[in-house]
Amino acid sequence: MTLITKTAISLFVSAMSIFILAKPPAPTASEIAPAPITVWQGLKPATPLPTTTAVTTPITQPEPCEAVYNMAKHVGWPEDQLTTVVAVAYRESRCLADAFNGADTVGQSYGAMQVNNFWCLPSKYWPNGYMQAYGLLTVCDDLFDLETNLRAALNIYRYSNGWRAWSL
Repeated sequence: MTLITKTAISLFVSAMSIFILAKPPAPTASEIAPAPITVWQGLKPATPLPTTTAVTTPITQPEPCEAVYNMAKHVGWPEDQLTTVVAVAYRESRCLADAFNGADTVGQSYGAMQVNNFWCLPSKYWPNGYMQAYGLLTVCDDLFDLETNLRAALNIYRYSNGWRAWSL
């Protein structure tokens, strides 16, 4: 290879390196903007979320619920289940011992825990009724007594291995 050929090749490589190693052009504003995260953000500018102020009020138990809590403790409900007992009683009857639901889909429900009459009516397996067999009551109307209602509910809780009878 001659000196002229080597020089020509060197000049060609030098000239090409100017184009290859040249700085790229500066990005435009649209290229710098972040890509939209969702389709909706791409269609309109994001709006800031409004600030809200919430007023917190202390939750107090209605007086009937205090009676449910105290009676549940008295009849032997487990200590760790007492708040759930009150929550279920509040959901079912607003903790009212005289609550009655005659339109229940399975039958009628009585008292603070809304014990269904299924548990106190005669059946194939319990000719006098399940609750009567355990000596908890004599007739379904006895479930209007708070103590009887909570004792019956505790019996159902134990029979069901938890809160399944109340759909928890």
